[in-house]
Amino acid sequence: MAIHITAAGKTNPRQPSQSMLYYPRAIQTGEVDLDDLAEQISMSTTLTETDCHAVIISLVNTVSKALDDGKIVRLGQLGTFQVSVKGTASSSAEGVSAKNVTAASIVFRPGVRFKKMLKQLTFTRKK
Repeated sequence: MAIHITAAGKTNPRQPSQSMLYYPRAIQTGEVDLDDLAEQISMSTTLTETDCHAVIISLVNTVSKALDDGKIVRLGQLGTFQVSVKGTASSSAEGVSAKNVTAASIVFRPGVRFKKMLKQLTFTRKK
């Protein structure tokens, strides 16, 4: 199935007098939640829905703890997770401390299977 796209107009906030440019934007067609994932996984394995739920929640807790410990988490074909920080500059390396950190985020790098899926996507314009 193709990914539906639409045109999204944007202006450059630094140059508002320039004409608007249009970029493709993916349209989401729904969502899958934890219950849906657990049900679908249970149908393709010998695990019950409850077992799948427990495994997924345990995975989130375990990955969260590993990231909190400063580790990179590599989950094979799923991908890799690691913590990234943003912050303010200092005039010297010695001047950088925890006070310079303004935000933290989790970076996800997709595994080979996801990258392959992305290369095979097709797109259709929805009006």
